[in-house]
Amino acid sequence: MKFKQILIYSLISIPVLFTSCSHDNYPMPNAGIKGAVVDAASGEAVQTEQPNGIKIRLIEASYGSNVSPNDFWAKPDGTFENANVFTGNYKVIPVEGAFFPADTAEVNITGQVEVNFKVTPYLTIEMNVTAESEKGAVKVAYKISREKVADKIISCKVLASAYPHVSNIINEFNVSHDLSGTEDEAILSTNYTDKISGLTSGETYYFRVAASTNNAYNKYNYSKIISLKIP
Repeated sequence: MKFKQILIYSLISIPVLFTSCSHDNYPMPNAGIKGAVVDAASGEAVQTEQPNGIKIRLIEASYGSNVSPNDFWAKPDGTFENANVFTGNYKVIPVEGAFFPADTAEVNITGQVEVNFKVTPYLTIEMNVTAESEKGAVKVAYKISREKVADKIISCKVLASAYPHVSNIINEFNVSHDLSGTEDEAILSTNYTDKISGLTSGETYYFRVAASTNNAYNKYNYSKIISLKIP
């Protein structure tokens, strides 16, 4: 008799269990957004790092002003992509990067949409790398410029790494300069040259220059990454 009671209870419980689980089948994200944060002067994507570079902020407009933003990182080359977004109307803006505040875009995200932002970086950096006659050494020449005056320029550094995503965080070799005591006009008129030694002959390294102003988020502006196989 006890076995029959257990069997009946089990048969009754099974439909209840499936009914309960059906309530947890929430819709999945069905849209996405991609694009780039672009230097308004040059038309090229703004170089950054990941993480701690540029955040792309999504704010769903239908929920009013109390909704929590959805942030995700841009890639080191200034492009971004998020394939897990719910269809809807959003305010989209790049934030916390080394550039002046950007305009907010209002976007109806349905399917896969592309949005590009034009910004003015605090600094821009041109760089080239050449091998030295000394074994395992390279010369990095660079110049810092800007389109608009911002905070004081406080530092610059040459970075080298065996990893492609070289940055202020990812590097095995670097040469840095404290520029906090140098007038900005002098910095912007200087052609800098630094040497990095101790590199392994026959290996490929990735080089980049970073420079920073005394900005609120302590973010760096970057040159493009240049790769070089060491002779």
